[in-house]
Amino acid sequence: MSATTPSSDAPPPPAAPPDVAEARRIAAIENPVIRNLEITECYAQLAAAMATRAPACSNWCTYATWASRQAGATIRGEDLEDELERELGRDAELAHPLASLWRWLIRRGLFQRETWLGRRMADLHTPFDAFERASVAVADGNHKVFTEIGLHFARYLHETDASLAADSLAFERFLDGFTPGDPPDGQRYLRQAFTRYQHQHSEPDPTRRAQRIVLANLEIGLHEQTRLQPQIRAAIDAAIPRHDLGWRLLRRKLQRELSELSRAVITRRFMVLTLPGAVLALGRNLDVPLAQQLRSPDDPELTALLARYEPVPPAIDDCAAHDWSQLTQRMHYIAHLFRAFHEDPQLASPPFTPEQVAQFRTGVVPEGDL
Repeated sequence: MSATTPSSDAPPPPAAPPDVAEARRIAAIENPVIRNLEITECYAQLAAAMATRAPACSNWCTYATWASRQAGATIRGEDLEDELERELGRDAELAHPLASLWRWLIRRGLFQRETWLGRRMADLHTPFDAFERASVAVADGNHKVFTEIGLHFARYLHETDASLAADSLAFERFLDGFTPGDPPDGQRYLRQAFTRYQHQHSEPDPTRRAQRIVLANLEIGLHEQTRLQPQIRAAIDAAIPRHDLGWRLLRRKLQRELSELSRAVITRRFMVLTLPGAVLALGRNLDVPLAQQLRSPDDPELTALLARYEPVPPAIDDCAAHDWSQLTQRMHYIAHLFRAFHEDPQLASPPFTPEQVAQFRTGVVPEGDL
């Protein structure tokens, strides 16, 4: 075997990360279900490419992959299916056919207005309106964040490399792509975050390097959560019934019970994040130890950012987000999440099987766990 012949046992070279054109193609997909699946897969590919520049740690795209996958359940309307299965679980014979029928309906666009079934559903005013409104709000937020932040990660991975100095003219040209000012309109936090990603390449100390990456992740998270505030509020408020004619025609007791059901489902599902090997209830304190090098950070900028959302000792540091529509509560939880799972290798797991990816790339919603 010649020295230039690759071994048959050698792993295949990593695929090129999605570029700006690919990100724009995905953002232009009209079907919100297919678009969400493509966004989730794209985040996973961007996260893998970022991991080659910052190995053994999580980047913002790592978390975005699983948050987008979770959002897909709401976008597809599967929250109600899960709740019906739980409520009807006492009678398995009744639960199974109802759950199967519901999954068949939502996989064929029950809440998607571009489908015949979705248009018929939209013409009606039922207790399920809340789930449709939540689906629309979460789909809008998923699209909004990807169109902005996902595109910048694609730019970063194709317009820069690890050897590029953070103060070089070439990197400054990349930074010129960010809008000055604070969010929601400005992108100052994004500009700072990508600069920190670039600086960490030349940082020899692993603890300082980890803190710099976490700070970058949190700055992108703060920009993201600020931008998402209208969509998050809309999704939470979707549980509030609309007092139109359809609602008035319902019996009062039935309306109250179904309103409580929709409110419980949206709150429960919207405040849950499923990661590989863990299901996190965002309304409960995250009882997971922080990574060793992130427990007492000494980076002054990271410390200052954490101080905006962490309680002052000796107050108990309970990061449970009791009202997910509050930005400060979301950021408190995210600050713990990013430090607790910073070195968790399971987060690099693919969100979908190759067969599922092949299916939704043809515009078909796959079967199985999504």
